[in-house]
Amino acid sequence: EKCMSSMQMGTQMVKLRGGPKGLVRFFYLDEHKSCIRWRPSRKNEKAKISVDSVREVCEGKQSEIFQRYSEGSFDPNCCFSLYYGEHMESLDLVSGTGEEARTWITGLKYLMAGISDEDSLAKRQRTRDQWLKQTFTEADKNGDSSLSIGEVMQLLHKLNVNLPRQKVKQMFKVRQELFTLFDHFT
Repeated sequence: EKCMSSMQMGTQMVKLRGGPKGLVRFFYLDEHKSCIRWRPSRKNEKAKISVDSVREVCEGKQSEIFQRYSEGSFDPNCCFSLYYGEHMESLDLVSGTGEEARTWITGLKYLMAGISDEDSLAKRQRTRDQWLKQTFTEADKNGDSSLSIGEVMQLLHKLNVNLPRQKVKQMFKVRQELFTLFDHFT
């Protein structure tokens, strides 16, 4: 919900195109959480991308458009791309901060999973579970089906959860103590 309200309030970002300069635009999620819109635009009503048409959201400077800019042009933490439509067009954006970029990336992935305004509680739960599974799978960098403290710290940072490393270590220790206690009784 925090991501959704932040996206609906809007963010000023640079929209990159093929030319040497990007365009500063104000991007926001519409009130129905169904379209990403921006202004100013000469296209007015056409200056939008339906969330349903978004196929992929990529962090960093991975798109072809980003590759055209020199190495130090943009902080990679502030960059992301949306691929949308049948022809996988890209919308390449640079936010003011890494936190803003993570908010948009997290929110868009959440919306892509179909969690916005569904009627069915069961369908929402299933979709949420799929999103959680995908998020944790992406966080498990070494593929061992468990998250290390480092992987948990990266995941928390990506989800805009600011917990001190010491608190995370303490939670890991408590978890380990519980497993040890459980093993003792079984």
